[in-house]
Amino acid sequence: MNNTSPFATPAEAVARLEACRLFEGSPKEFWPRFAQTCAELVQAPAAAVVVRVGEGWRLAAGWPTAREFPLPLAGPVFGPLAERALAEGLAAAATNATGGLGLLLVTLSTGDGGETCLLAVALARTSRDEIVAAGSLLRLASDTPLLYQRQRLLEKTKREVEHFAQALEILAATNAHTRFLAVAMSLVNELAARFHSTRVALGWTDGAYVRVQAISGTDRFEKRMTIVQRLEAAMEEARDQDEEIVWPALSESTAITRDHAAYAEAERVPFLLSVPVRVEGEARGVLTLERSETAFGEYDALALRVIADQVSRRLDELRKQDRWFGARWAVAFRTWCAGFLGPKQTWIKVGAIAGAVLLAIAVFVPFPYRVDGTFIVRADALLHLPAPFEGYLAEVDVRPGDLVKQGDVLVKLDTSDLLVQLAAAQAELQRHASEADKAEADRQLSELRVARAQQAESQARVDLVRYRLSRAEMRAPFDGVVVEGDLREKIGAPVKTGDILLKVSQLKGLYVEMRVVEKDIDQIQNSHTADIAFASRPEDTFKVTIDRIEPSAMPDRDGNFFLVHGLLDHRADWFRPGMSGVAKIEAGHRSLLWMATHRLVDFLRLKLWW
Repeated sequence: MNNTSPFATPAEAVARLEACRLFEGSPKEFWPRFAQTCAELVQAPAAAVVVRVGEGWRLAAGWPTAREFPLPLAGPVFGPLAERALAEGLAAAATNATGGLGLLLVTLSTGDGGETCLLAVALARTSRDEIVAAGSLLRLASDTPLLYQRQRLLEKTKREVEHFAQALEILAATNAHTRFLAVAMSLVNELAARFHSTRVALGWTDGAYVRVQAISGTDRFEKRMTIVQRLEAAMEEARDQDEEIVWPALSESTAITRDHAAYAEAERVPFLLSVPVRVEGEARGVLTLERSETAFGEYDALALRVIADQVSRRLDELRKQDRWFGARWAVAFRTWCAGFLGPKQTWIKVGAIAGAVLLAIAVFVPFPYRVDGTFIVRADALLHLPAPFEGYLAEVDVRPGDLVKQGDVLVKLDTSDLLVQLAAAQAELQRHASEADKAEADRQLSELRVARAQQAESQARVDLVRYRLSRAEMRAPFDGVVVEGDLREKIGAPVKTGDILLKVSQLKGLYVEMRVVEKDIDQIQNSHTADIAFASRPEDTFKVTIDRIEPSAMPDRDGNFFLVHGLLDHRADWFRPGMSGVAKIEAGHRSLLWMATHRLVDFLRLKLWW
């Protein structure tokens, strides 16, 4: 082979293929390398791995990566060729007349039934024998992805066995102790030795926070030390996310590592690993490892997770046994209740008494009851301003939310076409007037009548154009606020006669229109007041006096509802028509039992009556 050739020698290509079969890296690194090796094996300018996704094909990896694959991997030619390759294991297309490249597809064995993979190779071949030879050579390499997958599975199995063996050894070492702190110290020291860590710390949940319980190589430490507080912050970061955190973060990690970064920078720790200690799916503690030389990887996190899962139950039980005096007081109170109420089933009796008290309160003690609903603020006057004639928007002086006064100019329409029409109509009017005068002077009665009629028609056209010119400026009919019609971005756009351009509402006479579902309307027949909270300001509530209830129900997608009109006792300056929120209408006093069961009782009455 020429020394200037961009391809590797056959011996080098075969060696690289063997290296691919024994490759231990990630799939993201394997597939481009495999594509390059296959291309070098047949001295092809480009190769790619394509995967079937739904009804189409997606490029998974390619070589060279600096540019796209030179042939189309979709379309009427590629589809049938790919199906033939899947059926026969190999398929080839004729040499491209323009680029001098042919397409060779080889089915790849991946061991994954959920995907269908093909190796696409662009060949600079001219004879059928060369294409067949290249295809036969590539079919020998088609099982490389399967061997790679099996090699990864074997390595994963070996690591899992090692992790479980290591976890059992550490569990055996910690079982020699019976107190929580002793077990914790034994655990962190064992982890420091086995993971070659400079420091290992165990934190455990104490109330709402994580507190450091043990640090390797340290029998005692001051919990108020700055380093301990920073370490606890990093542990809480791992517990809150319930996720293993590696610092520096791995490329595929999405975890937040702010507190880990702060701790690493403050204490000059180059590498950190935090793993939650879970009990029944809940993170009760956190193990944090530190290194100064070697970075933690995915396999370190997996190994530490296995160990944490094995020791978590014992740590949790010992933590409960080493309780503080408050927990011991709770046990003493339970013992006193047992002696007072009876020798057996103490907590059942206590629960029965508490339940009886709660039931009595629920049945006999009345509480305020309010019916829930929604509301919207309405105005007594809401004016729609339509376009008076067909034309174009020339100027918009307001937008929704602007306060306007009576007579303010809101919108202007373009009058250039109307001015042209006015000039033409006036000229036509003048012409017909001249014709009428001439006919009158010549005593031609019939022509005079025609000219007078045409003159009247032209005058009407002039009056119409002048009327439209007077309507070109749309003004506010009263003091209020613009509630709809943002036309700032539509200047120059055409409008048709009758198109609603703006809606202007008065700020006086605002009232509340509440919606109450039909099944609750009987509860508010005698109600007079309600409270409302706006969706924009839920922290504030406002009193409403009920004015009237509409006598007929309104249909809705979720069922019928009634409209309840209310007057605002207090109106703030920021109230606007169309604002909505939640309304609670006073409906007297009811017991808690009635509140909890009246829906079910009503349902059963409707379903079971006869």
